Amino acid sequence: MSATVTATRQGFIKTLTISNPSRKNAISGAMARQLLALVLETRDDDSRVVILEGDGKDFCAGADLDPSSLQGGFDVAEFLRSTYNPLVQAMRDMDKLFIAKVRGVAVGVGFNFALACDLVYAAETARFSQIFTQIGLSTDGGGAYFMLERMGYHRALELMLTHRMISGAEAGQWGIINQALPDEELDEAVEKMAALIANGPFTALRNTKANVRAAARGGLAAAVEQEAVSQGENFRTKDFFEGVAAFLQKRKPTFKGE
Repeated sequence: MSATVTATRQGFIKTLTISNPSRKNAISGAMARQLLALVLETRDDDSRVVILEGDGKDFCAGADLDPSSLQGGFDVAEFLRSTYNPLVQAMRDMDKLFIAKVRGVAVGVGFNFALACDLVYAAETARFSQIFTQIGLSTDGGGAYFMLERMGYHRALELMLTHRMISGAEAGQWGIINQALPDEELDEAVEKMAALIANGPFTALRNTKANVRAAARGGLAAAVEQEAVSQGENFRTKDFFEGVAAFLQKRKPTFKGE
């Protein structure tokens, strides 16, 4: 099977699958460009949730480095600026909710693709590492930002400097990911969360992401301004009126994402 990234749809839920199983789903430059194109396409479709996963037993073993391809003037800085950087920024900036489903290894940029998602669920036996320094590199794919965001300066820097491998269970305990689960429960947990978002008051949910994004980037002033903008939009939705009616009538709301 050739190395590729595939997209499938089920209702409002899209799944992007990194597939290079013979190399633990290591991602080549061509695959990264394909993933970027599929993420950008998502901006204009009617999906609400995007699940990012690896094919088979692993999530992604980082960049698929072929020493021969690195000869002859390969400009890694330009590649990062044109591919990895817009990819992780699109995932954070887009008004869709991204969920990473991690089994097996998620190392290097594979780890950071998972962290770029809005929610991260992993098997307890998953293995995470900012492995870059092991081969004489520093982080890319937003790793410095995402690790600092989750762990604080000292612990994040230690894990990046030492390229220590940690389990999914440890990542859950340290708050790097949302939850670590027994392997047999991972699919069901991700499906349940994806369905909750896809069938919920989607305007309010995507605006909640926008509020948190504004707070992360601009502090309190940016957060409260974005909250005002978001709430103005939420108040005009059918889901808001349905939610209020259901609350007053003491019944479960039926949201349509409108």
